[in-house]
Parts: sequence; structure tokens; C-alpha cells
Amino acid sequence: MSIDNDLKKEVLTRLLHAHPAGLGKEVLDNFRGEYAVVDVLRHLHKGGLIHDGNLSESDGELSIHYPIKLSSSGVETAKQLDA
Repeated sequence: MSIDNDLKKEVLTRLLHAHPAGLGKEVLDNFRGEYAVVDVLRHLHKGGLIHDGNLSESDGELSIHYPIKLSSSGVETAKQLDA
């Protein structure tokens, strides 16, 4: 799976500037489509950049648990990309 780095940066930046409570379904809003954003969220979750528990997979089905929040390492990564 190839991750669109521009989309990854956009999602990280949106999460960085979001309300401290995180983002709900609006995180999926993007002209590239919800599936592309979900792939990025999966990538961020595997990399430890969003909180554990935001995504879960069962029988190949991905469940998203809102709100989505950055982990501390996700905040640092997002700040570097936003600079």
C-alpha cells in the first residue's frame, strides 16, 4: 500500500490544529476520498501517531472510533511537517 505523503501531511496538520477533543467524521472529508484518508489513518495508527483505540480491525473490516487524536509522537511529527 502506497501512502500519499501530501495527504498524510494534510491529515496530520488538521489533527494538530483540531480542537483538543480531536476530530470526528470530518477527518474523512477530502477530495481524494474517504478510502484514501482511511488508508492514511491506518498508516498513522500503525506508526503510533494517533491514539491506540482509534482504529480496530476485525475480519478484515476496519472500525474507526471517534474522536481521532494525535499521540505525543504524532504531535511532534505534525509540528515538524507544519513548520
